[in-house]
Amino acid sequence: MGMNRKPAKPTSYVSLDETSRALLDSAVEAAYVMDICGYVLAANDAAAKMFGMKKGCDLEQSSIYDLMSEESATIRREKIQEATDRVSPLRFEEEIEGRALVHSIVPVANPWGEVARLAVSTLDLTELRRSDEDLRREQQRQIFFMESLPGIVYHLYPDKTIRYANRYFRKYFGSPKGKSCMEALQCADENCTACPPMGAMEMDRAVEWDWTDNKGRTFHLQCSPMTDSGGERMIMVLGIDITGRKRAEDALKIAHDKLEDRVRQRTKELEKANSELTSKSTRLVSAMKKADAATRAKSSFLANMSHEIRTPLNAVLGMTELAILTDDLDKKNGYLKRVGEAGNSLLSVINDILDFSKIEARKLTLEKIDFDLRAALDSTMDIHHLMTSEKGLDLHYSIAENVPNILVGDPSRLKQVLINLTSNAVKFTEIGGVDIAISLKEGPESPKEGDDVTLQFAVTDTGIGIPKDKQQAIFKSFLQADDSVTRKHGGTGLGLAICSLLVELMQGALDVTSEEGVGSTFSFTAHFTIGNLSIVTKEAKDAETAATAATPHLKILLADDNALNLKLVSTLLGEQGHTCVTVVNGAQALEAVKEEQFDLILMDVQMPIMDGITATRAIRDPNSGALNPSIPIVAITAHALKGDRERFLEAGMNDYIAKPIKLTEFHKTLNRAMQGAAPLGNTTPTEPEPNHGHADSFDRPGALDMLAGRKDLLDRMDEIFLRDVPEEIQELKEGILGKDWENARRLAHSIKGSARTVGARRAGAVAEQMEFFCKQKDTPSAEREFKTLESEVFSALQFIEGERDT
Repeated sequence: MGMNRKPAKPTSYVSLDETSRALLDSAVEAAYVMDICGYVLAANDAAAKMFGMKKGCDLEQSSIYDLMSEESATIRREKIQEATDRVSPLRFEEEIEGRALVHSIVPVANPWGEVARLAVSTLDLTELRRSDEDLRREQQRQIFFMESLPGIVYHLYPDKTIRYANRYFRKYFGSPKGKSCMEALQCADENCTACPPMGAMEMDRAVEWDWTDNKGRTFHLQCSPMTDSGGERMIMVLGIDITGRKRAEDALKIAHDKLEDRVRQRTKELEKANSELTSKSTRLVSAMKKADAATRAKSSFLANMSHEIRTPLNAVLGMTELAILTDDLDKKNGYLKRVGEAGNSLLSVINDILDFSKIEARKLTLEKIDFDLRAALDSTMDIHHLMTSEKGLDLHYSIAENVPNILVGDPSRLKQVLINLTSNAVKFTEIGGVDIAISLKEGPESPKEGDDVTLQFAVTDTGIGIPKDKQQAIFKSFLQADDSVTRKHGGTGLGLAICSLLVELMQGALDVTSEEGVGSTFSFTAHFTIGNLSIVTKEAKDAETAATAATPHLKILLADDNALNLKLVSTLLGEQGHTCVTVVNGAQALEAVKEEQFDLILMDVQMPIMDGITATRAIRDPNSGALNPSIPIVAITAHALKGDRERFLEAGMNDYIAKPIKLTEFHKTLNRAMQGAAPLGNTTPTEPEPNHGHADSFDRPGALDMLAGRKDLLDRMDEIFLRDVPEEIQELKEGILGKDWENARRLAHSIKGSARTVGARRAGAVAEQMEFFCKQKDTPSAEREFKTLESEVFSALQFIEGERDT
């Protein structure tokens, strides 16, 4: 009567045929057939589940509008009505309770065009939509990750364009838009045929390689083929800047090459010993026994040294105390005489130890000077006359007539061997005497200057003799024929070992024949060259003149951090009428010579703040500010090993005085230095050969020699020097201006090493001064010195560039 009535349920249904039922049940999405009133005629299980039921049959005969909310039912009626009116399929989307649904309504018309039923299918896209959203968020995360990476990331396509580049890439290379990959990446190599990313795309596999742009920056790149979101193939490239690491690798490679050279050289020296040790395993037991014996010998040696050192040291301390306490001048002089004797005894022990250490370490070489053999032998005899006369022994020598008198060799080391063997002979002889015989073993019939000869020396005594089982052991270090605590005769046990090593250096051999209770004969051979008499005569006159020449009163700068040495040396100088100014380190010495004129500098080698060698190099630098950069400098040092003297002279020192200081040698050295004479041993620093007018600044032959003649290594050094030093000099300037002293000192040290490696001597010297100023945080000096260093480095860069171009 004008009111809306609910449609009545259908009383009869048309059954679906088997094919239609099979299609309905096989559909993945929810599907059902309904009449135009909304009642379900047939449904599959998916449709039943959508409406909260289990089986499709449970949904049949139900009104879908009753199973929906009022809002959804209204929308569904409108859509069904629209599909019915148009008699055409209708598709629409709907959000229900958080689910995304897509409905498809298909009207089924009879032959007269009337719609009696509708087929409805519903697709649930909720999970798919969620997957799309997750994918979108993942893509955003990936982009954020690539943008924040501390390395370059870019996508390279087959047409050689870069369609994506991260922030790090854009910072270094700019935007790649509208550019080819070669233009965007600023490639140093214009040939793209071997481009690894393109190769990775062709081979469809990941590739890694190191790539350097035209500015010298090196990146390690990883190229991975993949497909973009549009289905197009491309290469994703990830790169990390490894320029710093490559430089470190270059430096490590250089150090490795140097180490290999040293190892190769050392290996050659040890090949013979190693071959014996590795080829015969049975010698292991013997070696262990020898090691045990050596350990026992060294223990005995240490006990012996304790006695040999403590005995004279106790005498020095005791007699010194007695001399201080007594007022009797005669007693005081007697005590001081005993102190001198004990001191000489102690010095003899120390000299034995140092000599043995130098020779065994192969850090001692023999001089080759003209000398008088008979004069050397007379000196040896004079030393022992007092001892032999006290013991009532005969001491004489004989030289065969055909033995040349003037020889070329090392007279001091020859005398050392003769003195040692003669001292042993006298020490172990109580009755009879000692005889020294020299004969010609090998030589020409008519000898002339420059001919080689081999002499035979024999020292024979009538002493206690040596047991046969000890005759070979006595030549070994730390061993004596009698090493008991009750032994009668003292000594270090190193004398014969030193003699044996010295004779080997003279291209000879030391041997012994002995019989207990009868005596011993120590004989050795030595190789010499016949010398020139006029040279020996002239050197003797020159030495006499230098020793007796009067030294004028001088103003001397003394640099030493030891208060005792300062007092001793200043006293010695004062007694000679010299004026002495003292400082306690090399830095103070450098400042002193900038402010005052001195005639000579006595420079201790090892001092705090700035050592003597560094101070000497600084003073010799014309730009150091020293009033007289060529002032004579004499080292005062306890360093006594081979190579120390050469190191002092190479630094610019004129001579050196060894500690403990001896008065005669002290004054002779001062005379030599003031007269410009060569230091003892005729060791004069060699002048560098001219090198295209740059001899004062560059020593390329020396640089090549330091690298064992390896031209390829020097070329590599040049390349690294040209690459790194300009950047380092700029960073050094910034460090000085910003007062970053530790970094500035490190950079100056690096420039110093680099410059000296390539032979830029002058730049290296200035960098060394700069390193010191940075260490002291001396801003005015560092800023002033930087200008000089910058100029020298620029000259070095130009010089090396010029050499590389020739």
